[in-house]
Amino acid sequence: MPTQPDTLVASDYVVCATLRKIPDVFNVELLWERVRGGQEGLFLMEALKRHPRAPRGRQRKETRYSHIVVRIPERDYVRDERLEDGFGRRTLLRELHRLHEQELARYLAEHATIRYQLESDPTLRAGEVQFLFGRAIYLPDGNETPVFQIQAAPDGAGDWREVGPIYPGQRLTLLNGDRRASSFAVAAWPFPGGESVLLMLQPGTPALVDMMAEPPGGLILVEDDAGSFTVRDRRGRGLRLRVAAAGADSGRIGKPALVRTPPQPRPAPSARADEPALAPEPALDAADQTCPLIDPWGRRQPKLGLPTAFAEPAEPRVPTPLDPSPASAGEPPPPTPADIPPEPPAPSALDQHTWIPQRPAVQVRVVGIALQRLSTYAAAGISDWRIGFDRAGGLIPSSHPNAAAWLRVDNADRLFGEVVGLATPLELPGTWQPFSELQLELHAAPQSMTTHYLGWVRLPTPLNVPVPRERAVSFGRGSEADIAPRLLADPRSLRWDGNPAKTVGVNAEYLGLSRRHLCLQARRDDWWVQLESQNMPAYRLAPSGELLDVLSPGANTAGAAKPGELLVAGGYVLALGAVG
Repeated sequence: MPTQPDTLVASDYVVCATLRKIPDVFNVELLWERVRGGQEGLFLMEALKRHPRAPRGRQRKETRYSHIVVRIPERDYVRDERLEDGFGRRTLLRELHRLHEQELARYLAEHATIRYQLESDPTLRAGEVQFLFGRAIYLPDGNETPVFQIQAAPDGAGDWREVGPIYPGQRLTLLNGDRRASSFAVAAWPFPGGESVLLMLQPGTPALVDMMAEPPGGLILVEDDAGSFTVRDRRGRGLRLRVAAAGADSGRIGKPALVRTPPQPRPAPSARADEPALAPEPALDAADQTCPLIDPWGRRQPKLGLPTAFAEPAEPRVPTPLDPSPASAGEPPPPTPADIPPEPPAPSALDQHTWIPQRPAVQVRVVGIALQRLSTYAAAGISDWRIGFDRAGGLIPSSHPNAAAWLRVDNADRLFGEVVGLATPLELPGTWQPFSELQLELHAAPQSMTTHYLGWVRLPTPLNVPVPRERAVSFGRGSEADIAPRLLADPRSLRWDGNPAKTVGVNAEYLGLSRRHLCLQARRDDWWVQLESQNMPAYRLAPSGELLDVLSPGANTAGAAKPGELLVAGGYVLALGAVG
């Protein structure tokens, strides 16, 4: 059976194989090898055979990878957790380990162990499974603790966010914006050309981490005085990265002594000898600036771990000339060999000519809470959802001492207004004024939204969220989303079969909202909106509440929106701010 082009993403470091049309994602027989027909894509055993860790040679045996990440749809993962207490996941991991040991033990590398990890993935459709393995995929054992933490920040900002750990046995770590082709995908990865950053752990005391561009020369890495690296491409787009000792406070770390300047790649003088002077690329024109930057990502390639910062640099950044590397320190400067950084004059010229001034950030406002039909979740056991307000109209956890009024939706899709000792049935549209200082405005859902929603309540105190111009940002509930309000992340607001929540892991934020639900970008005159959720729609409304468009998975997934229009995603109603 021929492999579909999008079912295999393979590089020297990471291999991701996708299998589709699986009736039961917890049935190991349907994942391991082709026994029953109907599935499309690559089975796990076939993928491991196609991409060995080391091919057979005269002096060595063939070895295959034994650390495998298995991704299943989030809906199946959550359903198994709630209904079966994780029985399906534990059984699948046990059977995968058994089959691997039974059929591939002879292909294990020396001292290698078999390790599987099961993850939920909100971007996978029903019946899809992904297998991730390669030299940059490492799974720690239960007793292993990380030695380093990878941190990232937007260019020119100091808001460091953790991307992922490095363990003692994790020699290679690949960073880029595609979670199918990286050890850790970085949110808002600014390089759309497939470039990556490779981290190489060097053993010793102390351990060292080399940071380099992959492919060599694709990106420019410059170390600053604070011990971090600025990664930049030829157009001036940049990102800051650093590796810190595990457990250190990211806000107080100075120059890490455990990270060193990237080693020099193999010089290729002929490639540059033919170029008397590297002409800088022209600055982005208007067509580039107004084109959505989300196309290189693709709807099925979310990024993890780095919320976008919105600080605007005070002036265009022109880096100082780079110090010569140790390998070339003795050579006279202009004819330096080809390093990762270009010759001293080049960075200044490139940055001066490709700098794109940033304008002040625009605003997205969380103006309302969408009231969802709990009958949709009756099979999961949710019986009630309470939304708490204080007397000033601010959202507050439902059990907080300052909570004075509540809206409650039951599993019969009825809406009630509650104060202590009194519950009042409410109709949509309408208003509810439990106190003289608190009045809630209730809106009915348009007809096309009634499958999932009763309506929505306008917040007396909206939440303003700054969004950078000309940059795509994601909205959702996961840590990989750039905008994650978490106003509904109160597990005690949900009641299960009439009883309070037993766990803090599931909350109202999960209702209808994917980890990366929408991608937003403020353009010159309007907004670009793209649906990233694989199982839930998003709705575009006029400021008055009339339905304008429905973004549906796999069908109508993207479009333009005007400032002032509303977007309904999960439990949130967003208002798009002015961009002029």
